[in-house]
Amino acid sequence: MRIPSRRWGKTLGTIQWVTAFAVIAAVVLTGRWFVKAQVASRFDVFLDDQLLGTVSDPDVVKKWKMEKYRELERQYTSMRVTSNLESLHFVDSPHTGGTIDDDAVLAVLSRNAVYYLYATEIRIDGATIGFVKDTGTAAELLEHIKAPYTSGVADASPDAPPLKEEEGKRKGVHILSLNDHMAAEANRKVTTAFVQEVQLIETIAQPGQIESSSAVLKRILAGKGQSLTYTVQAGDCLSVIALKHQIPLQTLRANNPQVKGDFIRIGQQLQLTVQQPLLTVKMTELRTEQSKVPSGVVYEKDDTLKTGVIQIVSQGKPGLKKVTIQSVHINGELTEERAVAEELLQAPVQTVVKQGTKKTPGAGSGQFAMPVLRGEVSSQFGLRWGKTHKGTDFVSEQKGILASDSGSVSFAGWKSGYGNCIIIDHKNGYETLYGHLSKIDVKEGDAVAKGEKIGVMGSTGNSTGIHLHFEIIQDGAQQNPLKYLSKSSHSS
Repeated sequence: MRIPSRRWGKTLGTIQWVTAFAVIAAVVLTGRWFVKAQVASRFDVFLDDQLLGTVSDPDVVKKWKMEKYRELERQYTSMRVTSNLESLHFVDSPHTGGTIDDDAVLAVLSRNAVYYLYATEIRIDGATIGFVKDTGTAAELLEHIKAPYTSGVADASPDAPPLKEEEGKRKGVHILSLNDHMAAEANRKVTTAFVQEVQLIETIAQPGQIESSSAVLKRILAGKGQSLTYTVQAGDCLSVIALKHQIPLQTLRANNPQVKGDFIRIGQQLQLTVQQPLLTVKMTELRTEQSKVPSGVVYEKDDTLKTGVIQIVSQGKPGLKKVTIQSVHINGELTEERAVAEELLQAPVQTVVKQGTKKTPGAGSGQFAMPVLRGEVSSQFGLRWGKTHKGTDFVSEQKGILASDSGSVSFAGWKSGYGNCIIIDHKNGYETLYGHLSKIDVKEGDAVAKGEKIGVMGSTGNSTGIHLHFEIIQDGAQQNPLKYLSKSSHSS
């Protein structure tokens, strides 16, 4: 069938229009895809407010950062890592300008990255002493410093083996049995603290700042040099003082040019330069002890007995009390000790003694009696602390001092070194001297009989505790009193 020409022309035009539309649509869609492809993956990288460059994908930077963290965590085992990279942020950049360069951005980051580790800072009185890996490590370090001063032995060390009994005796340390130790601990409460303010601060630090606990401990114990004034005590000599304070003897001499040779005297002040640790340990101890209460003596005058004759009517009995004692130690040195409470458990019974008052003054018999009742020798006549001890020291629960033989009081008063002192002239070539008394009951010129009470035991003068210093002098020369003293009573 033949199609009319007019109709064919119309159909051909329609086809041409459809074809043109399709071409235009394809061009438009292709252009949109091209533009989208050019702007979809473009991110600006900022560190704080600084633009570092443009990358195709933030994951490129994030993966690089995590790998750096893993490297540090492998190097610093069990420590947490952080850095200034935590302030990284990314901005989706819609513009088409600029160059995407992942490697350039990572290079800039490598130059600007600063890494930190989480750590614990130790401060003493506000000053930073060091950084350790965590608070637990810092706490263990501090306990290590306290440990030597909580064991009851000033020179103990946490790493030192326990002392054996014989070794303890040589060092002047009483080694308790297990039962004794448990009983003592039950009556003992100890608290320790540092004199200085110590702060443990959780913070961050650069890897090179964090040290081992042993390095920080060594720095704290080494401390710093400090000038110290020391007062010479009885029994001291230069080498003993140097050893006690752990300083070289030549340093001690250099600090004290006024000391000639080895001569020092009690009460003299010396300048020491000692290393003081940065931390000072204060240990406060509360302990309860039972101690005897002296029975005491009641003297009954009896004029039917000759002066110097003493008769015990009834024997006394010491009492018993429970005492709570507080002591404070600074770095192991006792600085304070006092009784804070007492409880009487058993009252004492006094000894009753008859004392003859029928005087028979005159020259001594030459037979010397003990100057105290139930006296015990605490220090003998002879060489002591590098020099001669001119008498014998006695201690006793009975504090009354008795004339060792009859005679006349030639001195009663204060005598250098001896404190309150009495000298009796026995008018037979002998004299006796009684030193460190707390009370003098006679005066110069008094006639005294053997066994007569002349004073009270004390600790005056150069004394390290309550005792009697007793001398026997023959024709001006000191004798050993123990060769003369009778162990019998004062009765004649």
